Amino acid sequence: MKIKMDRITLRPFEKEDFEEYKKQISSRKPAKHQYDEGFVDLRGFTADQFEEKIIRFNKWAEDDHIYVFAVVRNEDQAILGHVDMLILQRDETQWASGGYALHNQFWGQGYGVESLKGLIRMAFEKLNLHRLEAQINLDNTVSVKTAEKAGMTYECTRKKFIHENGEWTDHLIYVIYAD
Repeated sequence: MKIKMDRITLRPFEKEDFEEYKKQISSRKPAKHQYDEGFVDLRGFTADQFEEKIIRFNKWAEDDHIYVFAVVRNEDQAILGHVDMLILQRDETQWASGGYALHNQFWGQGYGVESLKGLIRMAFEKLNLHRLEAQINLDNTVSVKTAEKAGMTYECTRKKFIHENGEWTDHLIYVIYAD
């Protein structure tokens, strides 16, 4: 399952992605804000560990639980980051939560918006969902702008919604629906 956009393709990770994955994570710049992990030292991370991660991702997708897609730049196959989708409910709601994370060396070039637009297409065209939402920390203005540019709209603020850093935090909910 994949979606090709103008500059990127969303597709499942493959074991052959190991060196590129490791290269791009190791090329991250220092953290730019609290939601940026920044540089990650992967010296001890092995191809076998990466393959185990892919097996786990594939099992989640087979179970229609979580989908994780690499964001791959079309021109050179660089792995820019990933997007993911957690199926919250099927049945009568067909509802999922989406997430997006690019390595910070690729920020500010429109790849985040294009990645989220691709995830929206994946949700509606490939997975037959009706509703996709993004759950965003109140002070994550960059993520809010990304969601808005991708066509999502503010729905509400959920109080004490996600447990982070030892406390329950409020989150903005941005949504988009299938046509």
